[in-house]
Amino acid sequence: MAEQEWPVTNLVLLGRSENGKSSTGNTIIGQKYFEVNLFGRDMDQRCKMFKAAIQDGPIINVIDTPGLLESSVSGDYLSKEIMNCLTMAEEGIHAVLFVLSITNRISQREEFTFNTLQKIFDDKILDYFIVVFTGGDELEADNQTLDDYLREGCPEFLTRVLKLCGGRKVLFNNKTKDKGKRTKQLNQLLAHVTDIRQQNGGIPYTEKMHRKIKFKNLKYSNVKL
Repeated sequence: MAEQEWPVTNLVLLGRSENGKSSTGNTIIGQKYFEVNLFGRDMDQRCKMFKAAIQDGPIINVIDTPGLLESSVSGDYLSKEIMNCLTMAEEGIHAVLFVLSITNRISQREEFTFNTLQKIFDDKILDYFIVVFTGGDELEADNQTLDDYLREGCPEFLTRVLKLCGGRKVLFNNKTKDKGKRTKQLNQLLAHVTDIRQQNGGIPYTEKMHRKIKFKNLKYSNVKL
């Protein structure tokens, strides 16, 4: 299929640096464009976008949002950075990848960020959410699947997140060199993106959509006052 026949797909990465967020971006792109240190932590201090052309697939723009889940980040800063993402993604955001790690405990910061996103961008943003779990190599070593891991004791917050985003989840092994495994997990992710497109009538989350939601919320607040 000719490259131009595939729609551009804009993906935004959200997550703590130690959850392997930038490494996930590199896995999706297939190149080490986003900087990470020896411990897998993000090194970039500002939003960056890199492009990948998938063979027999879409052109993917991956936008990394460093530091949005750090303890010092305010709701206003979070809103501003997501707006920056909307500006960078000219066609709109086709999926938001909420990156968690099976090796790290879910923090209050992740709960705060998720709740803040709901408040700022309305529940509509959840129609574009996919939960990406990193640490697939750990589960493979234990002969476990992602469903096995979640059955062993899924926190209430995570259960709520998965329910609100329609159960869209995928496990990533960012350490594997196996091309087949890397292709399989990428295809699983893109299948969820296709599902999101279909459920939203092919309409991405855009800056215009956000302005409408913001106006509606402001109008509602004024009515309450």
